[in-house]
Amino acid sequence: MSRSERRARPKSSVGEWVFNTGTGQDAAGALVIDDAAIAEWPGRPLNSTVADLIELGAAVQLVDRMERRPPARCGGDSWARNLRLVVGVRNLDLWRADCVSRQLHELLAWLTDDDWVIDFVARAGSARAAESYRFLFESPVEGTVVALYSGGLDSYAGLALELSEDAVPVLVSVVPNTRQGASQSHTLGLLQEQFGIAVPRVAVKCHLRGMQSRESSNRSRGFGFLAVAASVATMSDIKTVHVYENGIGAINLPYSWSQGGAQSTRSMHPKTLCLAGALFSSVLDHPIILVNTNQYRTKGELCRQMPAALCSVVPQVMSCDTAFVHRASKVPNCGSCTSCLLRRQALWSADLGRLDQQTQYRRDVVDAATTDSAVPRDLKMMLSQAARMERALSDDEPMQRLLMEFPELIDARDALASLDPDAVVEEQIVGMLEAYVKEWHSFPAGIVSAYLASSRGTQPAGPSKGAQCAMSL
Repeated sequence: MSRSERRARPKSSVGEWVFNTGTGQDAAGALVIDDAAIAEWPGRPLNSTVADLIELGAAVQLVDRMERRPPARCGGDSWARNLRLVVGVRNLDLWRADCVSRQLHELLAWLTDDDWVIDFVARAGSARAAESYRFLFESPVEGTVVALYSGGLDSYAGLALELSEDAVPVLVSVVPNTRQGASQSHTLGLLQEQFGIAVPRVAVKCHLRGMQSRESSNRSRGFGFLAVAASVATMSDIKTVHVYENGIGAINLPYSWSQGGAQSTRSMHPKTLCLAGALFSSVLDHPIILVNTNQYRTKGELCRQMPAALCSVVPQVMSCDTAFVHRASKVPNCGSCTSCLLRRQALWSADLGRLDQQTQYRRDVVDAATTDSAVPRDLKMMLSQAARMERALSDDEPMQRLLMEFPELIDARDALASLDPDAVVEEQIVGMLEAYVKEWHSFPAGIVSAYLASSRGTQPAGPSKGAQCAMSL
């Protein structure tokens, strides 16, 4: 352990951390967030509420990455932690308000499954540099929408669809390392060249300094990314923030019975967008509306609707969980994680299998997945989940059956109804899941027919364990 890591350790074994109080460390100094980019974009210094939100986001992400979760000895074990933070803020009365406290704790508990105790005190120390910037002129911001752009396949296709409709958002990219930043710039450059327009982008660097992460789950990442986007929107006098996550990935239903709570990441879940939008609107004194433009699209539908001229670039667009941290070979895509598998399934279902074949993978599960022993665990789990969906969708009342099979859908359904009261939410969820199951039939691996009844030309199996449970919905 380095000297800086020892200095940064919490002061007690229960996970206590102190930030920006005169005696505690600077949260956004240990986890660097380049707020200079946020101030320079509109040409005005950070206001105090934005500065507080950035530092709180840094503190939450830092603690989340440095406090290990308890080891799971068997499926279903709790992985929750007790985390206590003391955070110095400029707007003390605001952050101590009951409404804001409740919104913050509900969001963090939902995202991470942890028990967060956050005490706010008056901030000590000098102002952040970006709060003191002086600009000769403000830069006029053209645009009515801010959009998060990661450079992955969802954001590439989602932005392409938005540009094809003559909408030009202000992009916000959170850059955790130089490799991902280069990839984001490269794919955006290709889109700009194709459409012949300049798309404004605010690239905000965000990385640990002087220490190494001890916990890989990083479930607070969505809070950090959305907080940065909301900060840029506030500084630009823009109310709407778009995200480009496919609907299957956003809802992210568990693959197995042993997955519970936030063990399935909820970064762009509809409930996350509800909770985060309410919190940011409260603390920034500026309405923030978070919208997933692809909420009812599968990844396959996103690829199918992408302008044909942009498809040839897909092999260069990475979606792998390890793409930007893997250094053992020159092949960034692992080919066997759930992100790679969903990407591959989407391309084949969109009749773009040739692009999948042009993409390099460290493990090619399409060729290997011919016998059960050769099938990677993640592919088995994904197909098992699809089979459970297929059985539920065959019911006379598919939504009720889906809710019994996947109780987690209740949160998604209720949040979507809250975000858009006029939408026919249940019908759209059923339609999206039907499309998703159907798309698996295009995946060129023989193992698919062992899981999906429609691939075998047989009737679906009887009620599964979840559907047999009596539940109050």
